[in-house]
Amino acid sequence: MMDKTNFKKGLGCVLKSAGFASKSGSWYLSGRDSIVVLNLQKSDFDEKFYLNFGVWLKSLGAVEFPAENKCHIQARLTSLFPGHAEAIDRACMAGGSKEDSATFAEFLESEFVPFCNDCLRIEGLRSKLEADVFKRALIMKTAKDALTQV
Repeated sequence: MMDKTNFKKGLGCVLKSAGFASKSGSWYLSGRDSIVVLNLQKSDFDEKFYLNFGVWLKSLGAVEFPAENKCHIQARLTSLFPGHAEAIDRACMAGGSKEDSATFAEFLESEFVPFCNDCLRIEGLRSKLEADVFKRALIMKTAKDALTQV
């Protein structure tokens, strides 16, 4: 059965190799224009975890380790990658198989990490905003204004 410690260890292994730093149950990737945050949240109702994604725009404030729920852009990982939502949910459930974990690690390396790297630049965030990638995300008005300025 999966537990939080083992799940965090497996997740952290992939993220650390991609340059993320860990602090207080979240992982941070800092770039030129923004900081990407991935936060692990245990469900209060089920034996599962949620992965919350956030982007902090450095132009809107200087914070080294922003809380995911204070970020200018916030979303669940499953809403950003709807084609992978089922696999993400399976990997985050108690009792998930080794195959689920391996598939999830592959997804993190091949899709999530490059996505995060794109989000470190204003240009990458703008293109994702224009392509409606964040249509199911919470975007603060100040961030939307900053990203739509020419």
